[in-house]
Amino acid sequence: MSTEKRKVYCEKCNEKVEYLIINEVKEEYKNVKVNVEQNIGVCSQCKERLYVTELEEANLDRLYTKYRELTGIVSPKDIIEFREKYNISQRELVAILDWGKMTINRYERGSLPNQSHSEILKLIINNESYFREKVEDAYKAGRITEKTYTEIFTCVDKEVNITQQFSIQTLIKDTLSHNPSIYNGFRKFDLDRLENLIGYLASRVNNLYKTSLNKYLWYIDFVNYKNNLKSITGLRYARFTYGPIIEGKNYGLILYLDNKFEKEIKEINYNEIVKIKSKNNYDLSLFSKDEIKVIDEVIELLKNKTVTKISDLSHEERAWIETKDNELISYEYAHTLKAI
Repeated sequence: MSTEKRKVYCEKCNEKVEYLIINEVKEEYKNVKVNVEQNIGVCSQCKERLYVTELEEANLDRLYTKYRELTGIVSPKDIIEFREKYNISQRELVAILDWGKMTINRYERGSLPNQSHSEILKLIINNESYFREKVEDAYKAGRITEKTYTEIFTCVDKEVNITQQFSIQTLIKDTLSHNPSIYNGFRKFDLDRLENLIGYLASRVNNLYKTSLNKYLWYIDFVNYKNNLKSITGLRYARFTYGPIIEGKNYGLILYLDNKFEKEIKEINYNEIVKIKSKNNYDLSLFSKDEIKVIDEVIELLKNKTVTKISDLSHEERAWIETKDNELISYEYAHTLKAI
């Protein structure tokens, strides 16, 4: 058996060299603390770092696995098992979702889905009625054949008791509803109020993006609690790197609602930019005059600020400073707000 050591090319030495392996810890990835061990190849002669394919692939696999665990990103195993459950190919799944033809192939081989794709995949995996809707849409648009459509629905009908299906609205209510407490401003989550509020916000704010929506809602709920001792939506918020966000990062789930607003998605330098546009059919009768006054005050405060400026503003609040990462923010902090 050969005992020859493997060699890789070193640019500094200008030759193939043997390498040593050193261990490091990658502390953060995409603003998430991961603390993942990485093995790095180092030239045994000049000590320059080297690219060693098998080491880098193993490092990436460990990193992505830990990142998925911490953020809830859908896994390759979940996607594969879902396709096998309904006997659909990668090509058929991307046709149903209307994505690029190699997208599912990349995700199943280990690439990380963006947040939007991950949320859609989790929805079709966990919510049969949503999957039905996507299949129906794909068939009507001519992206899948009648044969594929029939075969999928045959499998769906075997798996699902129709009476147990949940709509996206029900899923959101089940996820975000809690008994009234200091963490939701003593109001049980109200989906109608939230949906109409976002529709109104999007009609008044030309630069309303997914990342800034959290701050608008947080300030509106907290200012209303400060003034009227009750939140407007009943949402709970947690501390995150860029400021307060809806608990569990469920703002992504909320954006799949489409009665009062819609999403405009662009990808710039591999970053997904989600802009929210109003359908201008919101109902302000759900809110009192005092609540509308609070909403308008927050809009005036934030509407001309960039996403970064809004984030910076929230970082000056004691609610963000004194709460630990990923912990719920008490509405008691409403009384310490600096911005309003």
